[in-house]
Amino acid sequence: MTDLLRTLDDEPDTPSTVDIRRAIVAARRKRAFRRGVVGASAACFTVAASVAGFVMTKPSAVAPLVAASSSPSPTPPGLAACTLSRLPVPDKEPMALVSGGDPTGSWIVGRTYPKSGGYQAVLWHEGTVAKVMLPGDLEESLQDVNASGTVVGWSYDASGPVPYAYRDGTVTRLASSGSALAINEAGRIAGDDGKGHPVVWASAGAKPVRLGVPAGTTDAQARDIDLDGTIVGSLGLEIPYVWMPDGTHRELPMPEIDGKPAAIAQAFDIRNGWVTGMASTTSLKGSRGTAPVIAVRWNLRTGVTEVTDGLQYPADAVNAYGWQIGTDRKGYAVVLAGDDVVRLPDLASHRADGTATIASSISDDGRVIAGQSDDAGGTIQAVMWRCR
Repeated sequence: MTDLLRTLDDEPDTPSTVDIRRAIVAARRKRAFRRGVVGASAACFTVAASVAGFVMTKPSAVAPLVAASSSPSPTPPGLAACTLSRLPVPDKEPMALVSGGDPTGSWIVGRTYPKSGGYQAVLWHEGTVAKVMLPGDLEESLQDVNASGTVVGWSYDASGPVPYAYRDGTVTRLASSGSALAINEAGRIAGDDGKGHPVVWASAGAKPVRLGVPAGTTDAQARDIDLDGTIVGSLGLEIPYVWMPDGTHRELPMPEIDGKPAAIAQAFDIRNGWVTGMASTTSLKGSRGTAPVIAVRWNLRTGVTEVTDGLQYPADAVNAYGWQIGTDRKGYAVVLAGDDVVRLPDLASHRADGTATIASSISDDGRVIAGQSDDAGGTIQAVMWRCR
């Protein structure tokens, strides 16, 4: 079992919650900078992401959620192999990682860790890199970018998280506090207000609009936004949820594990109606001990929900064809491209725990993947894979 909360040092202090994605990502990113554990209750959990002991069940189907986006045609040929290269970093900084990328593979966002300490948001475009100077002096992170090069993210100051957008050298503070987490090609931004409410901004200059939630909901998260404006996330970090462009919203179906509905699930990413996330047979509320986590994929067009066999952790991203990037059970970063499984090369030595190399973004054609990989000295480096 892997203690996924052993190193939550690359995340800012937030209200006490058990956010599976943040726990997994933080645990898999070995940081040289210790920032402590996220909240007292989070320290109680050891999240075991191994799917050992689970039986792959037949995909279950419910009434489809009709997504406005349509499946690309034709589907590109499968991948044969991928080659690895390091991304450039400004000022020869010693450590860097990737946090997201656009659907074309032209734009990539991430951050470096300067020799003097702290964080520096950066944007890569077609082989060049630039610093993005976000206000705030505690922490900063760029989360997503669209094909026009508009970036969204947040910085952390004494008052808490503050959402920002960036384009062509201009930083724009979004109305509201909180975090901007995703942007689509129309410039719509999904995130939260820092007070437990999911919100959407129609543009970087618009006021946030709260997304609807069931009566009595006290905490909800909006994680990602699709081409047509469909947003996915969760309620209370336990119920997967979707907000449709027409204003309707509802729970996503719970996947089945060993023939029984999961106790909890969360939706993390969406692209062209494909949704990826996690599920567990164990509720996190009041729990002390282990919470087994498995990877899940929903298809909003068909209503099919399925466990993703072969991934040790929930997928890190999904593209327009439903291809997923993640970590297999031997700890290798992989692409699940239809029936093909392509292993992504490590920069240096491989580690079976899945922390040496992590893929974070994949282009719609699957040919450009970006992420991080430890060098020979064990230091995280921002990298790109080009696949054929």
